Order: sequence, then structure tokens, then C-alpha cells
Amino acid sequence: MEAYVAEPTEEGQTSKSAVEAVAHVLQNSTFLRNVGMQSAVMKKNAKVTAMNERVNGLESELQAEKMGAAGLRSELADVHKELEEQKEVARKNEEAARKNQEETEKLKQQNLEIQCFLRTMFGNKFA
Repeated sequence: MEAYVAEPTEEGQTSKSAVEAVAHVLQNSTFLRNVGMQSAVMKKNAKVTAMNERVNGLESELQAEKMGAAGLRSELADVHKELEEQKEVARKNEEAARKNQEETEKLKQQNLEIQCFLRTMFGNKFA
């Protein structure tokens, strides 16, 4: 205790009192535990330790949830990308179907024109 009180203090601080010295020594001593008593500091330390463990557990849970959320975001991005690709394929298919329909209409029109030409050339024999 004397060594603790004799330690030099920083400028602007008051010197250490005997009560502070006793509290410091008892905090690091096993005497109170050996006689079946605990100091308030030890109880406080136990509470702080339990609280730190709880905080660490919650932080671990939060980290796991963040990782899960990141995985879901990644999956969602993949699904969104696949949806966009499917939309592009559908757009191309619709465009091809439209072109096919236009070509079919052109061929029908040409067929009608050929039939009209043949009727005028050969009369209504082939009608």
C-alpha cells in the first residue's frame, strides 16, 4: 500500500489517499475471497465480464445475420440478372416472331398476286 501511495502523480492530480490505496490493494488481493467475502469491485467485474460475454455473443449473431443478408443479396442479384437475361431472350423471340409474321404476310400477298396473274393469263380454267 505504501508503494501505491508513494507512486508519483501526474501534474494537476491530487495525491492518492489511504482509502484509494486500500481499495487498490484489496482489488488485487485474494484475501476477501479466501475468507468468503467479495469486494464490490469483484462483483462489478463479474457483471462487466458477463455483460461483455453477452455483447460478444450478440455481435457474433449480428455478424452471422449480416453474412446471411449478404448471401441473400447476392442470390437476389443473380436472380435479377437471370430475369433480365430472360426478358432479353423473350424480346428477341417476340421480334423474331414479328419478322416471321411479316414474312408470312408477304408470301401470302405474293401468292395472291401470282394466282391473279395466272388467272388473267390462262383464264378461269385453273380456278
